[in-house]
Amino acid sequence: MIKSKNKFDIRVFGSTYEEIRKNFVWPQKFNFIESVDENSGIALIEDSKEIKYQEIKERSNGVSKFLKELGVKKGDIVAGMLPQGFNLLSALLGSYKNGSIYLSMSILFGTDAIKFRLNHSKASVVFTTSEYVKKIKEVYNTIIVSDDGGDYNYDDIEKVSIIEYNEVKENEPIHLFYTSGTTGEPKGVLLPKSWILGHLPAWQISLDFPKEKEIFITPAEWAWIGGLGDLVLPALYYGNTVITYKRQGKFDPIDFLDVLENYKVNGTFMVPTAIRMLKNHENEVKKYNLELKAIISGGEVVNPDLITWTKNNMNTDLNQIYGQTEANLVICNSPLIMKVKPEYTGPECPGHKVLILDEEGKEVTNTIGEIAIKLPDPSAMIEYYKNPDATKLKIKNNILFTGDMGYIDNEGYIKFVGRKDDIVKVSGYRLSALEIENEISKHPSVASCAVVDIQDKIRGSIIVAFIVPKEGYKPDINLENEIKTFVKNKLATYAYPRFIFFVDDLPKTVTGKLRRVELRKLAEKMIEDRERSSS
Repeated sequence: MIKSKNKFDIRVFGSTYEEIRKNFVWPQKFNFIESVDENSGIALIEDSKEIKYQEIKERSNGVSKFLKELGVKKGDIVAGMLPQGFNLLSALLGSYKNGSIYLSMSILFGTDAIKFRLNHSKASVVFTTSEYVKKIKEVYNTIIVSDDGGDYNYDDIEKVSIIEYNEVKENEPIHLFYTSGTTGEPKGVLLPKSWILGHLPAWQISLDFPKEKEIFITPAEWAWIGGLGDLVLPALYYGNTVITYKRQGKFDPIDFLDVLENYKVNGTFMVPTAIRMLKNHENEVKKYNLELKAIISGGEVVNPDLITWTKNNMNTDLNQIYGQTEANLVICNSPLIMKVKPEYTGPECPGHKVLILDEEGKEVTNTIGEIAIKLPDPSAMIEYYKNPDATKLKIKNNILFTGDMGYIDNEGYIKFVGRKDDIVKVSGYRLSALEIENEISKHPSVASCAVVDIQDKIRGSIIVAFIVPKEGYKPDINLENEIKTFVKNKLATYAYPRFIFFVDDLPKTVTGKLRRVELRKLAEKMIEDRERSSS
């Protein structure tokens, strides 16, 4: 338990989930920046170099002073297209201190994605590295700060011990993320100053109440709310140490295990896909002497089998969390203070009110409905930036509609079923694509899979599965029929995929979300090709 009287600690409200939830109140005063500045010791370990909290304070103070001298005002956009590390945190905190709005941008972005975000936001300054300067200059004219090739160098930013912050109220904007844009243009999610506070209850609970000076890491980019909000910023608020992880190319499970062991990491955030990749190296995983207290995971459904595997093979808890950029970390889980139902994401987190609503907007239990968040909520967005029409569809009558589907049982446990787009209807049955994917994934031949529905003249729609097979399995008609029978027997006779296509990989966004629209188009083409060749 974190004992500093200056830190918000939810265990003052009780020792069990029920006690904490019953007695919970949000603090009247909360200042993330001051808390980080007051911390001591090692904040980051980047490329084996230890970076102290004092260094981050002085550099971010310098960034704030630098922005002010450039004429960047409160409410202006300051973009960061940076890998995990000191420069990113200095730019982010410096922007916060100046009262500016920090725009997170992925280093994986191509020119179209960069162009849209910078032009839409009208960013005043971009912090980046030499690797991305050319891309930015090709599509947007602004001041660039970089290690080389920009208008200013990081060495031009002085270290400043003391500055006066521009005051930002709890409900005023401070951070901007753009959604992935799997369909249509990305939307800018404008978050208030309170957004980090809203993450703290779930962070404490799901990481088993870390003590000060513990070690954390995530392979997720800090440009996304998952990497930044689910792990990094709360860890720094509580005075812990964060290890940077700058992977080259695809996630390397063995390399990540090496880092976990070498640095004696206590907690991490990983998407389920990354954990499944670890699972594919089960024999190697067992050889490592890990000191993980907990792994938190979200962004997609976490199978009960994966939770069991993690406990048995990594000797740690895999705790589910739920949220989205628009309202994050509102559902949490931990066997430390509550009963865990592996098939459920968990109950609503203390301080948040989660609803399941039917198509008429009425609360329902034990039936699938839309997951919604009661406002006000500190994690919730202010608006979609410069998009009032989309904001009106998202927020109605002080309720934020997530677009995710789920259901809640009589004990208040919520199960995330999938996006509205992930609900398929076949022969009159309403099914979750994720539920079918989870069942297919249990077959020993399946490394990963995705399910979509497409129109059918007879049944209205049919299920199509794309499967990446594991090494050693022959992707032929025999395996296809075997998987179909497996799903029929395990799930339902109407739930099996009528068509199965074996592929090398699945199309995903830079955040790892499946591009189902693209898969539907591919399914239609491949079915047409198969039927043509068989006629």
